[in-house]
This record gives sequence, structure tokens and C-alpha cells, in this order.
Amino acid sequence: AKPDPRPFHEAVRRLGLTSPRAIMVGDSETDILTARNAGVPVIGVPFGYTPRPVQEFGPDRMIAHFDEAYEAIQDLFAAV
Repeated sequence: AKPDPRPFHEAVRRLGLTSPRAIMVGDSETDILTARNAGVPVIGVPFGYTPRPVQEFGPDRMIAHFDEAYEAIQDLFAAV
């Protein structure tokens, strides 16, 4: 279970990707911790179900809507 990174790594493996080319999108502290444990960047979204705002947990980027995801992903990949 999250924040254990093994399920994330398994999903990446099944997609035929490598972790440096993967990004997690999440709405909670657990999602941020999972990405950190997996060693991948994380994009936070504010429309989740957590009592504390996800930006408090330090995601690499924040987006307010999924139409902002492409630019955020490109920026994060450029930084790797």
C-alpha cells in the first residue's frame, strides 16, 4: 500500500517505462510520499479529498486542472 513505492514501480514496469520517465500525479500526502519513495517527480492537484491542501506536502509542481498537465510534465522531464 502507498507510500510503499513497489506498486508504483510495478505499474511503471508493466507499461514498459523506466522510473526516470515516470511522473506521479496525486492529491494527498500519501501520494507525495509515494512519489518521493519511488524517486520520481510528483504533480499535485488540489481537487482531492484530503483535509490538508496537497501543496503543503511539497509536490514538484501544482496544477489546478488536467489541461495544465502537459506543460507541467514537459517542465519536469526537462529538469531530469
